[in-house]
Amino acid sequence: MKKKTVSKVDVENSQQRIFASAERLFAERGFDGVSVRDIANDAGVNGAMIGYYFGSKQGLLSEVYSSHCRVLNQERLRLLKEFSQMKQGPTLEHVLEAFIRPSLAVTVDSHGRSDFTRLRAILSGENASLLEQLIAENFDQSSLTFVNALRKCLPHLKREDVLWRFHFLLGAIYYTGTGPRRIFELSGGRCDPLDPVASAEEMIPFLAAGFRAPSALRRSGRGTAKKVRKSA
Repeated sequence: MKKKTVSKVDVENSQQRIFASAERLFAERGFDGVSVRDIANDAGVNGAMIGYYFGSKQGLLSEVYSSHCRVLNQERLRLLKEFSQMKQGPTLEHVLEAFIRPSLAVTVDSHGRSDFTRLRAILSGENASLLEQLIAENFDQSSLTFVNALRKCLPHLKREDVLWRFHFLLGAIYYTGTGPRRIFELSGGRCDPLDPVASAEEMIPFLAAGFRAPSALRRSGRGTAKKVRKSA
């Protein structure tokens, strides 16, 4: 009896179906609300194929999440490199633009909020530790690249100052993507966070002003207080 062979095209099609089903189901139900069987049935494949290609359900989630992060990081770094090649180097606004514009672009698709945005939102409420792990694996290196670029634009600030403000930057991007209805309703539809271009145009100068503010550590004396407590 002749053994049936599986072509490379069949393998790729199966992987793509598994990936597409997992991305949609995870975004709709979260990680805990979806089983391997649910994904396999939706993709029309044998459940064993998920383990074979992705290792586990968490391995599949990691690949879904990472696929979006790779595109996002590549575009951020491409823009930063482009601005860095300017004669005077990148301004603070350029660094913020390189980080923010790609971030806002992935929050929406032709149907409104993207599956990636819904996935991040549902994971933050359902399994925060898993989300933190995925974020660290996919963004720690690129985040440090941008923190260093921001520090070059802000020589009057300490590293801790820039890290605090980078933290607030991340919060602004995240909430704009996951909670757009609030400002839309308050403004009667005139302010729409689902418009990534308009959101970036508002966000970049606002955050630039915040980044340029004097050091809160020096104004409050918190840095000195920490040293006193540590030596006590």
